[in-house]
Amino acid sequence: MSRGLASAVKTELATGNINPVFLVSLGFSTPVYLTNCGFPLTSSVSGSSVTYTASGHLRSITGLSETNKPTKNSLAIQLSAVEQTYSAVVLNENVINKEVKIWRGLLNDSNALIADPFLLFYGTIDEYKIIDNTTSANVTLNVTSHWGTFDKESGRTTSDNSQQRFFSGDKGMEFAALNILDLRWGKADV
Repeated sequence: MSRGLASAVKTELATGNINPVFLVSLGFSTPVYLTNCGFPLTSSVSGSSVTYTASGHLRSITGLSETNKPTKNSLAIQLSAVEQTYSAVVLNENVINKEVKIWRGLLNDSNALIADPFLLFYGTIDEYKIIDNTTSANVTLNVTSHWGTFDKESGRTTSDNSQQRFFSGDKGMEFAALNILDLRWGKADV
């Protein structure tokens, strides 16, 4: 995939001294900006200057892959739940379908972020899991790319509630939930 990398990024890649970092933006009601770097990084990749926190709560990003086809890519972001900040967020607000962006940045020899990190992944939170045991506590966010709902058909459903919303009093879908497998339309064959 051609990214149109900035010249500063191309120059750093050519040196062979590659020190990559992730910049993760979680679109909660109060956005969260995290990095896997050992110190906070400030970047303007999201349109304004944002500081990405290096708190150690970003445990891992797994399943990150790319294809040249419009397919549903998924990944898992694991956050530490020891402090319970992220557990409280996922339990107290609706995080499903919240936007997630992951940028890949490069640090130069003096550990400064090179301008214009590139967008590596863009998607929404599909589901989450909280795993808490005697040795660890983690929140795992399963994130699906923007192609995840590409084949989903928008519109009305075949339910009585949907029918009543548009055609109050119509009984045509009253028993649709009971006859999902054998709902026949039109003239019967004799």
